[in-house]
Amino acid sequence: MCVIQGTSGSGKSTMLNCIGGLDVVDSGSIKIDGKEIVGLKSRELSEYRRDALGFIFQFYNLIPNLTALENVELMKDIVTVNIDVFDVLDSVGLKDHASQFPAQL
Repeated sequence: MCVIQGTSGSGKSTMLNCIGGLDVVDSGSIKIDGKEIVGLKSRELSEYRRDALGFIFQFYNLIPNLTALENVELMKDIVTVNIDVFDVLDSVGLKDHASQFPAQL
């Protein structure tokens, strides 16, 4: 486990965004598992994020006017595997809240 701690505005989120390939780095280098990520093309960064990282965002990024069920159903447009949206909701303890909106969860 690694803890990144600092005062507000000290650059913690910026650093994580750079490591995650979400922000463009102006100078310097970032090596992850020996691979330089600064200068990777957009597609290469997407593959890097897909294969090497896991993000847990501070904000839940759900669409507020869609129910929990409808938000999960959107995932079907992104993933290539067939998913059961109720199984997904059940796996995070929200099966009984499928019809609720994000503000109600």
